Amino acid sequence: MLAALCLALATPPTFYAGADVSFLPEYRSLGAKFFDDGKATSPLVSLRDRGAKLLRLRVWVHPPAGFCSVEHTLAMAKEAKDLGMQLLIDFHYSDNWADPQQQTPPAKWQAFDEDQMAQAVYQHTKLTVAKLEEQGTPPDMVQIGNEIRDGMIWPMGQISKSGFGPLSRLLRAGIRGAREAAGKRKLPIMIHNDRGADLGLCKPFYQELKQQGVDFDVIGVSYYPWWHGPLTKLAENLNGLAETFEKPVMVVETAYPFSLKWNDDTGNFVGEEKQLEPGYPATPEGQADFLRKVTQIVREVPNGLGIGVVYWAPEYIAHPGMKTPYENLALWDFKGNILPGADALGGKP
Repeated sequence: MLAALCLALATPPTFYAGADVSFLPEYRSLGAKFFDDGKATSPLVSLRDRGAKLLRLRVWVHPPAGFCSVEHTLAMAKEAKDLGMQLLIDFHYSDNWADPQQQTPPAKWQAFDEDQMAQAVYQHTKLTVAKLEEQGTPPDMVQIGNEIRDGMIWPMGQISKSGFGPLSRLLRAGIRGAREAAGKRKLPIMIHNDRGADLGLCKPFYQELKQQGVDFDVIGVSYYPWWHGPLTKLAENLNGLAETFEKPVMVVETAYPFSLKWNDDTGNFVGEEKQLEPGYPATPEGQADFLRKVTQIVREVPNGLGIGVVYWAPEYIAHPGMKTPYENLALWDFKGNILPGADALGGKP
């Protein structure tokens, strides 16, 4: 069984250690500096040099400011591949953020009926993957939808309002588009649920998708302990999902604070001791130790089915022109200096 899974995943590396660095073009437009050993450098180079070899990129359909567009994705994909990194494409199917609080259809799709919407999802996915293939930067994995616990493209694909039927049709359309664009090359498909520490929610979610004929290869979850629960519950969920579905599992988003302070006037997601995981203080060392523990949990999923950890937005620091509620969760400190967590992400002691 394990050999077959490895073959299905196009013989992946032993472990995907990576980061979602989708904000980087915006920071570059603002002239932000990131430092490594006192020298200005690209965050991608620093993360790659420390062992993070996977870049995850979100794709928006028609973003008003242009960032996270297909064009930006192509440019970032080329940069990553030139650095020897692998590529995970995260389709949001929106012009902006798609997450558990919002899954707004792209403005140009909002009047579509279900047939038209499925066709739009298919075409957008196929065109994006085809452009990456033609550029010589093929994705190593594709994520159809972002944190779709209650579905995507609301209200049409919203589970709580429309059930699993419309969502499953949209997912199947996206999967078909991605696989057709990849041609004969096997392209692993991920389905992403945000509740990374909730087996009681995740298990029936993936069971229903399977019953609806959604053919996916990898289970991806988000895991932020202040929202999702303790590390023990993360382990329970990953182990249970791997055992039930016999599919690889990944923590495709995670983060942890290096401080409880802030560096701009925007309130932070994490600012209180009670939000922390016991035993992991909000210090640079505590952040690094947390990442090592998450990685250990994923690696210990039975039968080698735990295949990766991706850090979300390690570059999301406060900077003129960029306010952030995330600055103390980044892998660069308030002065733009790289933190020990970057080594932990890449598997270094």
